[in-house]
Amino acid sequence: SFFTITFLALCIVCILLQYVQNKDSASGSPTTPDFKRFQRIYLAVYLCSVLSDWLQGPYVYALYDHYKFTKQQIGILFIVGFGSSMIFGTFTGSLADRYGRRLSCLLYCALYIVSCLTKHSPDFNWLLVGRFTGGIATSILFSSFEAWMIGEHNKHFYPADWLNQTFALATVGNGVMAILAGQLGAMVRDYFDSLVAPFDLAIVFLTIAAIIIFFTWAENKGDPMSLSNDRGDGQSKLIVAMNTFKRDPKVLLLGLIQSSFEGSMYIFVFMWTPKLEPLFPDLPHGQVFGCFMACMMIGSSCVRYLLASRLPALYMRDVFAVAALSLALPSIIATSGPLTLSSFCVFEAICGIYWPSMGIVKSKYVPEEVRATMYNLFRIPLNLIVVIVLSNLGAISDDAVFATCAFLLAAAAAMQHAFYTISRADDKREGQSLELASVETEGLIGSS
Repeated sequence: SFFTITFLALCIVCILLQYVQNKDSASGSPTTPDFKRFQRIYLAVYLCSVLSDWLQGPYVYALYDHYKFTKQQIGILFIVGFGSSMIFGTFTGSLADRYGRRLSCLLYCALYIVSCLTKHSPDFNWLLVGRFTGGIATSILFSSFEAWMIGEHNKHFYPADWLNQTFALATVGNGVMAILAGQLGAMVRDYFDSLVAPFDLAIVFLTIAAIIIFFTWAENKGDPMSLSNDRGDGQSKLIVAMNTFKRDPKVLLLGLIQSSFEGSMYIFVFMWTPKLEPLFPDLPHGQVFGCFMACMMIGSSCVRYLLASRLPALYMRDVFAVAALSLALPSIIATSGPLTLSSFCVFEAICGIYWPSMGIVKSKYVPEEVRATMYNLFRIPLNLIVVIVLSNLGAISDDAVFATCAFLLAAAAAMQHAFYTISRADDKREGQSLELASVETEGLIGSS
């Protein structure tokens, strides 16, 4: 009853925010039919892709347990997934920038279909293959799709604020797909009386996504014109990306910020259940997950109002600080169920703010030529953090894990402050250079 009422209340808040935003959008600057078509095509593919990912999540551990694997074996399977994403994701990003992001997204569909098919086998080695391909697919999902969208957006010279709209819709849609996946997954699992059924349904949506990509998406690659000649057109995308890290500390800070926040987020996904179960007898996992997704949609709906008052590079510093506090409290006050749940809901709302806001910042500062490569490089320390923590779950307490997450989020807040300080100084220098160039030009014109 408590969780049902909480979920319904959060949904009402989310619906009201969406209604107000849609009303404001109708009276604001209109978009073009061409952009709307582009946006619909991208969102259709992206939402089918994340829906297929969400469908699998709740049943992976349960399926491995059904196949009678030990906790150690299950742990190995999960670590292989994160490890393959960490190691091979780097090369998939570089290949996407060189040979095409559309091709990379098609590869995502193929690799994830293979991963789903292996779930039909109780053989440990085949399941390792599935985790391996699934890990690579995950790295593509969180890099090539966004890189393709930003590349197409810039290629057609659509306004920057329309990009913000696409990021916000994608985040809200992601939350809706997560809730829908919970319902659809339970439905097919019960109907077919099989834990493999949700993975088969995921194959259906992956196939739909692949068909839409194949027939409607244009190919785009890393734009070599976005880099100055001194970077060397003959260099590999990976080398160019590494040189960019050395040359521009802002890009390096962005990667570390992403790794700190998303590493904490993935650890939270594993840890919220064992944290809440002792505090709430007969914990309704589905309803709690629904509350979290509603909070994420509320957070993403607030991004528009935050952007109206401050730049994302500035307000994200405060957002990360609130996130650190939200995960620090459960490690300090271990016996308060409502307070712990409220803290988790705040963290999920922060996740809703994070995704579109970080997307906006990365679209500005990450070079177009190596966008997918750098997005995957950002994920290397992220996966390393998750692998280290998951490998030591038995050796450290749950409270220590949440304290570690809080520390990572506090570090993200500090790095975000450094990022804003450096970017503001760079903008001032650039403005002064433009002003000086303008004065010199006027002097030359006057002398002639």
